[in-house]
Amino acid sequence: MRPTFLTSLVFLAGMVIAASSITFAQSPLEEDLRMHEDFFRARMRDYQQWLTYAELDRVLYADSIAVSQQRVTLFLRAAHQGERVCDSLQCAWERLEQENFRRYGQYFRERLLRKWAFLAEIHEEQAEVVVRCHEPAHFLMRIRSDRGRILRDWRSVRGSVFQVHLPTFTAFQNINLGEGKAIIPGQQAPAVSAKARRFLINHYKPKGTPILWRARIDTSFVTFDEFVLEVTHLSHEICPDGYYEYHRITVWCAQRGPDTELTWEFQGKYGSGILFPPRKNDYKDLSLRYKDNLEEYQQRLFKRLVYHLIRQ
Repeated sequence: MRPTFLTSLVFLAGMVIAASSITFAQSPLEEDLRMHEDFFRARMRDYQQWLTYAELDRVLYADSIAVSQQRVTLFLRAAHQGERVCDSLQCAWERLEQENFRRYGQYFRERLLRKWAFLAEIHEEQAEVVVRCHEPAHFLMRIRSDRGRILRDWRSVRGSVFQVHLPTFTAFQNINLGEGKAIIPGQQAPAVSAKARRFLINHYKPKGTPILWRARIDTSFVTFDEFVLEVTHLSHEICPDGYYEYHRITVWCAQRGPDTELTWEFQGKYGSGILFPPRKNDYKDLSLRYKDNLEEYQQRLFKRLVYHLIRQ
């Protein structure tokens, strides 16, 4: 007897579920990024939206991108024009660096690069941000990552301080930064990193979408003191509206004498449509529309993680 259409559909659904169970993907660092140039151009527009939401659009705007085989460069320009625009941009940059570190313990350049890597869905090693101004003088700041360290190459236009009136610093007050830090007493950093990774994998293993899909977990980037966890094929985790979700968690562990300092960054996207890896979908930054939901989820998840690590 020939199979009915319904029987074939059920069989196909079973194959999809089996194929989409928990996966630990191979490293994405070897793929040719030029294949996704249109995707990266669309993400540049998302980056501009993030700059606007963070009240940084008065200083910077996303101008263009360049894509090579292994790197995607985002070029940022001064948002205003006029006399001494490069001097003004450099003054604004220095203030943002200082204020961001004072308030959040992270340099402004680190935040710019990590946000670009997240929105472009690439690892930090593949991302680069260049802040530049060509006229009437030249200012350039090139930001990249090398083995987990955020590096900068820069060219200054001013030998002495040039005072420029700037608005009150309010950047990032409107968005959830998705960051946290904790001390794990009496434990070594590599062991804490391994236990934190296992905890987060186990957290996401039973999750997925209401039908067809199990969570897909990528833990391909891991060192002795850092790992990145990417999870796709999720829903009803953060978004109350049932959109599909993509979570990216970066965890760093640093030895502080007998203790370990655990630092994390949690970011997420949401979208609708077919359920394929997010680079093939039109996902949006969760922190812009679902700030409170994202913050609550992150705090609850990492409270459980820290409690688990301390008790081990």
